[in-house]
Amino acid sequence: MSLRINLNSAALSASRYLGQTDNALGKSIEKLSSGYRVNRASDDPAGLVISQKLRAQIGGLGQAISNSNDAINMVRTAEGALNETHALLISMRELAIHAANTGANDEASLAADQLQIASAIDSLNRIAANTQFGQKKLLDGSAGMKATVINTVDFGNVTPAANTVAGYVGVDVTQAATKAQYVGDDLWDTDTVGDIAGGASSITINGTLISFDALDGGAQVIQKINDVSSTTGVTATLNAGVITLDQTSFGSDKGIALVDASGLISGTTNVVEWGTDAAATVTYSDGSTEAFNAGKGLQLVGATSGMVINLTTAGNAVANHNDAIFITSSTMMFQIGAYAGQTVELSLNSVAAADLGGTAVGLINTTWTVADIDVRSFNGAQDALKLIDAAISEVSTIRANLGAFQKNILESNVNSLSVAKENIAASESSIRDTDMAAEMVNFTRNQILEQAGTAMLAQANQVPQILLRPLQ
Repeated sequence: MSLRINLNSAALSASRYLGQTDNALGKSIEKLSSGYRVNRASDDPAGLVISQKLRAQIGGLGQAISNSNDAINMVRTAEGALNETHALLISMRELAIHAANTGANDEASLAADQLQIASAIDSLNRIAANTQFGQKKLLDGSAGMKATVINTVDFGNVTPAANTVAGYVGVDVTQAATKAQYVGDDLWDTDTVGDIAGGASSITINGTLISFDALDGGAQVIQKINDVSSTTGVTATLNAGVITLDQTSFGSDKGIALVDASGLISGTTNVVEWGTDAAATVTYSDGSTEAFNAGKGLQLVGATSGMVINLTTAGNAVANHNDAIFITSSTMMFQIGAYAGQTVELSLNSVAAADLGGTAVGLINTTWTVADIDVRSFNGAQDALKLIDAAISEVSTIRANLGAFQKNILESNVNSLSVAKENIAASESSIRDTDMAAEMVNFTRNQILEQAGTAMLAQANQVPQILLRPLQ
């Protein structure tokens, strides 16, 4: 073999391999000490890109879970307040039932009942005004929808309301709700001379039997029908000798079912008349439309959204864009996913006394709400029962919607996101984290190679010294 002093190729080769081994040993120590297989982009460029996306998604999922839990706590806050609202309404109902027993109650008893109801109404308003989650009011209507009738408005130039999600919503009533009516065939006098052929007789209106005497005239027949109107939902009028029956409530489910075997009012034995339901086209602020034709009476229900709009009698008219009802929406939005657009919304209408009881039917005082209840008269107590029953149903609907929102959306979302976060974290770990067992094998191998390389480099550096022997 040839021996050279200027170039020691064996030492250079050993040095090169020793440098590579030292670099690999350093990376192995870094992976073992950090716990990450990918500490910089050069470790695995493609893996870094994927793992960073997964890390962002994991962080987003964690925050979405936190958001959903916050929303659950908010719903529980509102539902707890509504539970107390229910308790107050039930207490008011008991007082109204007591007050309706006018045969046994004196004025002092009725006044005491009214005083307790007034106190309960104050409590309802206080709950509606003060229930909040953080600084956000929940039950005062600011998180729901408010309707205003606006005349002579250029629909195309309406500016969305500030701080609202949906802005203005135009409601065009395309079909007005009507009340059932039946115009009788027989002519009646208005005096007390007996007009009922064959003596005493009777009719049945909506399942309620009404009996007449042989001497009853038109005025007496009208009076007896109207005396039970709170039960039948039907009133009677006499005009030019013809009795007309009118349903007190709007809608296709509020009718007049007359059984008139003697033909006292009708020319036929049985009569059934029905009202019609309101229908509307709703135009949202983004220009999309929805048919609201799934409700009854004055209540408009969206065919696809299920959203409810209760019309007043003033708003129950066929309208157009220049004479419309506008709804300002303050729907609460919740971000419950890791990406844009993964949101849900919730509306909570006011549960103040003045906003409860709007769905009551057959009222004598048709403009009353729960805030107007006065049980110091028999008719007032009867209206109070109808209003409170309607209010209980309305609050129950709100609570049911809250419960469904919590269970089927929020809690289900938390469970789903938790599983997704777990699986995505496992995927990210498989890309980014160090396999400690495998890396210890690499570390041991590199450590041995470094020791061997160092020894061989020392040996290679000894080779040129052989040249000294011939020179001695």
